[in-house]
Amino acid sequence: MKKVILFCFILLTNTLLYAQDYPQWPADKSETGFIEESQSREIRLRNSILPQEIDMQDRMRTLITDMMQNAAKNLGWPVIELSEYSNQNAFQGGGTPYNLRSPRSIEITFQFIVNKDSLLAWKNWQNDYNNRYATNGANAYNIQQDVRNSPLYKRYQDSVNYYINLYTTYTDKLKDEGEALFSKDKKPAYYLKKETEFTNKMVAMPEQGGDDETTKQLDNELAENSHRFRNNTMVQVKFTINNYSAVAINQSLGPIESTSVTYPKSGTKVSKLYSISSSQENKDLVKWNNVLLMLLGNFQTKPGDENVYKAGFNLNGQGDEHTQKKIKSDKVQNISINISGDKTNVEKMAKLIYVEKLNSRIMKN
Repeated sequence: MKKVILFCFILLTNTLLYAQDYPQWPADKSETGFIEESQSREIRLRNSILPQEIDMQDRMRTLITDMMQNAAKNLGWPVIELSEYSNQNAFQGGGTPYNLRSPRSIEITFQFIVNKDSLLAWKNWQNDYNNRYATNGANAYNIQQDVRNSPLYKRYQDSVNYYINLYTTYTDKLKDEGEALFSKDKKPAYYLKKETEFTNKMVAMPEQGGDDETTKQLDNELAENSHRFRNNTMVQVKFTINNYSAVAINQSLGPIESTSVTYPKSGTKVSKLYSISSSQENKDLVKWNNVLLMLLGNFQTKPGDENVYKAGFNLNGQGDEHTQKKIKSDKVQNISINISGDKTNVEKMAKLIYVEKLNSRIMKN
């Protein structure tokens, strides 16, 4: 119960601060610091990214950002860049020659608010939930304090101290006998047994005074409503350039259905829509109802373990730092796209992914 109270306080403090400085709360907040670092040419140069690799990343960012802003205009959905990572990846060290360098990656995620009314309803519910959670935690804390101040609790506490003192005094008095004392004398074991007995009684009392059932109900409400509001409120689109392996959803979460889809109509190597059923055994770990995975360029067409699609260059030595590269590290070899949200909104967004334009940037073998 102590952990529940502490978590309640942290949750309330963080969410209130979050709400105050972010107008789209409780939707995800942009990782501004990481984005600035990822877009900094100076930082990328210090991280041993070559100038021509940086130029490729910047060109692809501009292309993708323009595409997402056009989608926002067409759909009437406000958009922000949620995250960006361009200083990671590539297995080679900084001193690896250009002709041996593995493909340089960049990953960008955008978030669209598809329903402002749903966002407002989510915000109102979240504020109400935070207040109820805090009240439940405060009530539980007060109950525990009353229990700890009760005569019975104090008697248990006195008994614990009594048997600790008996044990300490007795063993100190006969310490010269060493281990032999415990083999021939039952008193030390008896004192320890009684100390443990009263300690357990004392510890159990505050736990019995808390309302664990209400806490469980609140936790379940948070998981269910957060999932529902998230899918009704927003869509997220993640682009990864030169991805070593692509996956829609972590399959270890449980059975997830997937179906091939007809959109976009041309130029997509793999296009699968993954749906999470209401009976999903670990649905509390899954954020989305649907995820559309689209793969362009150098990818296997059949997934391996856990439904992972590996890049072709990851299988033929072109992803290491030892093999002469057929296609250099500053060229685009593949593009993976994940569109996450409610099925209807995912389909709307998919129709505004200009596959032909993206494919025109991919270097063929």
